[in-house]
Amino acid sequence: MLDVVVIGHIAIDRNVLPWGTVENVLGGAPTYAGMALKTLKKNVGLVSKVGLDFEDFLFYTKHGIDIKGVSIGGLLTTRFENIYNIDGKRKQICKCGVSHITSDDIPELYRKARSFYISPITNEVEVELIKQLKREDNIIMLDPQGLFRKITENGRVEIALREDFKDFLKYVDIIKIGKSEASVFGIGVEKILSYLICAGPKIAIVTLGNKGCMFSVGDKIETVHCLKVDAKDFTGAGDVFGATFLATYMDTLNVRESIKSASIAAGLKIRHMGPDGFPSKEEIEEVKGLIDLTP
Repeated sequence: MLDVVVIGHIAIDRNVLPWGTVENVLGGAPTYAGMALKTLKKNVGLVSKVGLDFEDFLFYTKHGIDIKGVSIGGLLTTRFENIYNIDGKRKQICKCGVSHITSDDIPELYRKARSFYISPITNEVEVELIKQLKREDNIIMLDPQGLFRKITENGRVEIALREDFKDFLKYVDIIKIGKSEASVFGIGVEKILSYLICAGPKIAIVTLGNKGCMFSVGDKIETVHCLKVDAKDFTGAGDVFGATFLATYMDTLNVRESIKSASIAAGLKIRHMGPDGFPSKEEIEEVKGLIDLTP
């Protein structure tokens, strides 16, 4: 049985950073969450669609990640240009995309997985898919980053709140949203967390970049600081955070410790360019023993 199935499109990224540009690197949740989970010794499967131009299947298989759920969904693989400022704030241009992911794209074996990490990048996942995957004995975690993205005619990515966003939350156990997505609510983080919890999830998390994160279980809201590092590439940090949280929570059922592990993992990862430098459990625990991230 698989521990985690990651659902979302693989992307080819061009990351423009203040100190240099990284060309044609693998991106998307299957890459960053998949590799983070595998490094934490979870059995991982991917559900994604790529274009006929995609040639990097070996990247996943050589790391022991199952790709039975990866299929061809168009001519060209989804491509993003991610343009960052010195603080990690990002502007995006989406070059192209492939078709939606539906229930028919989920291999039967994957449906029995212990958990699902769902992180769309271009609205490729709909409510019905999550509804069909939810069981009483599994965990579904959603990073809705792509649900908030509107692609303009010139490919520029704008962030906006979907009218049906609340419907997704009915079938989700854990919800994690990033700083950009949080900004569209127009209310404070504590109110966002309360809104998310009231909509269905047991655990709600809002990551705030270099200000750490806030999370809620029930009506209790807490804060955890981020790990201060010399960042080289912010791409994928959110998915590394989310995947590490899920992996740790599956093992411990301890939300606070899982948040700490996730914050440390994201910090350690962004010291490296592209899909490289994913921290092991031992590395995370070593840092956790040295640095207290609680206020």
